[in-house]
Amino acid sequence: MKLKLCYDSYMYYVIQRHHNDHQKRYFAYAITKYISAKNTQNIIIEINHDGVIKRKWSPKEDIILLTADKELFRTTMERLEAIKEHHLEKINAAQEKLNLDIIQFNEALQKEFEIIQSSSPTNLSN
Repeated sequence: MKLKLCYDSYMYYVIQRHHNDHQKRYFAYAITKYISAKNTQNIIIEINHDGVIKRKWSPKEDIILLTADKELFRTTMERLEAIKEHHLEKINAAQEKLNLDIIQFNEALQKEFEIIQSSSPTNLSN
């Protein structure tokens, strides 16, 4: 198995899928080293977090971008953030409309309940 070990003075930039939150679909971070092989499903990433080197592995299919090109990383992040903001605005507007529709639905049901209750021959409120 031939490993690709990247460890030099470069900083690598990663964008990775995030599956647990529909409003945050990716992580972005910088790494100093990664290890990969053609015949494996995962990539090992080395992160320097508060002066401590930590290794984590990720499925290759979750890696959207792995580059040493900081400008490519930056422009890609700007595009992703613009798309996210645009769609979150749509989602928030739809949520507000849904909440208003639910309130109107509940008010209409309450009025119908009151009409049914007041016209019922066995009105229990008397």
